[in-house]
Amino acid sequence: MRRSKGVATAEPVSRKERGRQNLRITLMGAATNVVLFFAKLAGGIFGHSQALVADAVHSLSDLLSDFGLILAMRFSSQPPDLEHPYGHERFETLAALATGSLLAVNGAWIGVEAVQRLLAGHFVVPASWTLYIAAFAIVAKETLYQRTIRVARRNRSAALRANAWDHRTDAISSIIVFVGIGGSRLGFPYLDSVVALVVALMVLRIGAVTAWEAVQELADRGLDDATLQEIRAIILGCEGVRDLHLLKTRKMGHQALAEVHLQVAPTLSVSEGHQIAERVRMALLRQVADLMDATIHIDSENDEQGSPVLPARSQIEAAIRQALLAAQLPLPEQVTLHYLGGSVEARLQYLLPSAGALDSLHQQERSIHRALDGGIPGVVRIGVLWRHGDNGDRMRFAS
Repeated sequence: MRRSKGVATAEPVSRKERGRQNLRITLMGAATNVVLFFAKLAGGIFGHSQALVADAVHSLSDLLSDFGLILAMRFSSQPPDLEHPYGHERFETLAALATGSLLAVNGAWIGVEAVQRLLAGHFVVPASWTLYIAAFAIVAKETLYQRTIRVARRNRSAALRANAWDHRTDAISSIIVFVGIGGSRLGFPYLDSVVALVVALMVLRIGAVTAWEAVQELADRGLDDATLQEIRAIILGCEGVRDLHLLKTRKMGHQALAEVHLQVAPTLSVSEGHQIAERVRMALLRQVADLMDATIHIDSENDEQGSPVLPARSQIEAAIRQALLAAQLPLPEQVTLHYLGGSVEARLQYLLPSAGALDSLHQQERSIHRALDGGIPGVVRIGVLWRHGDNGDRMRFAS
C-alpha cells in the first residue's frame, strides 16, 4: 500500500492497465456523444430550438475531444524510451489543452449566435418533444460523468478528469436547455436564446480553466504547498539527514518528479552518503502519491547560494608531494580531502613504523606541518594519521 498524508490508497495499476481503463471509458463517452450529437442537432433543427442546437455543438466538441484523448492515451500509455526517458504522460496534458481550447472556442461561437438572436428579437417556440431529448441528454451525460470521474481519480489522469467535467458541463447545460425549452412553451419565447447564451458562457469558462491548467503543467508547475510540506517532513525524518534545500518538483501528466539537496555530516564516506540518499528516495516514492522519481544530491553544507570552486585533488596532491620531497620527508599512503566552509582540510595517512619512540613521531608530524603550512593552495588545515600495520587503524590527528 502507498500512503499519502496518512491515508492508505490502493496500489497503483500498471501503465498498460491504466491505459486500457482510460481508453475503455473514453470510447464509451465517444459512442454516447455520437448519439447525443445527432439527436440534439435533429431535435434543434426540426423542433426549432436554438438552445438544443447549441447543446448539439457542445456534444460535437465532446466527441472531437474524445478522439483527441484516445490518440493521446495511445501515446501516453507507452513506456519510456531513449527519446522520452521520463515517459509520454504529457501527451495527456496536450490532450487536456486541446480539449479546453476547443471548448472555449465553441462556447464563444455559441454565445455570439445567441446574442445576435436576442438582439434581433426573432424567437420561435420549440416543439414539445424536444424536452424528451434534453431529458435523455441529462441522464446520459451525468452517468458518463460519474463513471469517468471515478476512473480519472483512480488513475490520476488530468486529461480524463477534464473529459469527466466536460460530461458534467454537458449535463448541466442540458438541464438549462430543458428549463429554457419549457419556459419558451409556457409563454416566454426568449428563454430559449437566453439559455443558449448561458450554456455558451459555461462552456467558455470550463474550456478556459481546463486549457489554463494544462498550460501551467506544460510550464513545469510544481506540486502544491501541502505536498511540499509532506515531502520535507519525510526527508527530515530519515536517519542521517541534517537539513535540506533547493527542493524542486514538477508535474508530468498524472505523475510528478522531485529533486532535492540533502545536507549530511561533512565527514561521511561517499558510500554512506549514497545510502542516505537511497533511503530518502525510497521513502519518498513509497509515501508520496504519484511521485514517479526523485533525484537526490548530497551536500556537506548548505550551498543554496553557491560555493567557491576550490583546487582539485590532483593540484593539491601535486603541491603536497612537491613540498614533502623538497623537505626530504616521506610521502603519505593516502590523502583524504574534506571541502568545507570554502576551504580544504587534508588528512595524510602514514604507516606506523614497527619501531621508534613516540617523540620521533611527534617530531615527524611537526616537520610535515612546517613543510606544508601555508604552501598548499586552498588547504587551511593539515592532519596526520598513523595506521598500525597489524592491528587495524589507529589514527592520531594533529593540527
